[in-house]
Amino acid sequence: MQPQLSPRVVAGLVILGTTLMAGCTTAEEPTVEASSAAPVTEAPAPVAESLPKYDALRADLIAALEAEMPGISWTVDKPATLATLKNGRCMLYPQTMKSSADVVEPSSQFADIFAAGDPVLKEHGFPAFDGTDAVPGGWLVARSTDAAGATLTIESKSPAHLRISVPVDSPTCNPNEIPPS
Repeated sequence: MQPQLSPRVVAGLVILGTTLMAGCTTAEEPTVEASSAAPVTEAPAPVAESLPKYDALRADLIAALEAEMPGISWTVDKPATLATLKNGRCMLYPQTMKSSADVVEPSSQFADIFAAGDPVLKEHGFPAFDGTDAVPGGWLVARSTDAAGATLTIESKSPAHLRISVPVDSPTCNPNEIPPS
């Protein structure tokens, strides 16, 4: 005589089996890889030389991002400045930009930012973005660093920010070296 299972037991076993199978086939999550900086092989340039060079990069990249994602505009968030780091190095921070909206979803997790930005980076002597960095707090961050040690960063957590930091040769590291815009 064969044992009979009640319909409730059969239903429970079906649900249990389906749940176990679902656990084995979870959806793939985006791969998060840390970006890597190129080795610094160039000496810092003077502020007067660096500012127009990196302002041009910023302007070209913003134009490419706005063309790729026309519903999102970028505006100046903070003016250009100079600052002395604890190690005595002088850093130029050209104007930072802020997006009108978060860019993570509209850019397909930064895929469109890479597609639009990588050619601009190459044109300005930067390597292509090398993925995104895992950053606590929900930020999605991509970086690229050129041979002079200048780093362009796009970070997003509604809104997004575009920042550039550039080591410069400046005896005083005084923000007055930056011409008015």
